[in-house]
Amino acid sequence: MNIAEWILVIMLAIALFIFLVAGIVLVIKLINLANEAKKIVITSQGIAEKADDIVDNVKGMTSVGGIVKTFANHVMENQERHYAEQDAARAAEAAAQTAVANAAIAEANRAETQAKRAKATAKKAAKAAKK
Repeated sequence: MNIAEWILVIMLAIALFIFLVAGIVLVIKLINLANEAKKIVITSQGIAEKADDIVDNVKGMTSVGGIVKTFANHVMENQERHYAEQDAARAAEAAAQTAVANAAIAEANRAETQAKRAKATAKKAAKAAKK
C-alpha cells in the first residue's frame, strides 16, 4: 500500500473514532433526557390530577345544587344559633321569675311570722291589761 492510502485509512479511522465517541456521548445524553422527560411527565400527571380535583371542587361550589346546599347550611346554622339564643333567654327569664317568686314567698313567710308574733304580743298585752 502506498503512503497516501495509509493516510486515508488513518484519517477515516480517526473520523470513525470521533463519530463513535460522539455517538456514545449523544446516546448517554438522550438517555438522561428521556429520564428527565419521564420525571416531567409524572409531575405533570400529578398536576393534572390536582387540577381535576380543583375543577370538581369549583364545579361543586358554583353549580346550582352546591350553591343551594351551601346557602341552606348557612341558613340552618343561623336558625340553630337564633333558637339557641331564644332558649337561653327563656331559661334566664324562667330562672329570674323563680328567684322573684322564691323571694316573694320568703317575704310572705317573714311577714306571716311577724304578724303571728305581733298577734301573740297583742294577746299578751291584752291579758296584761285585763289584770
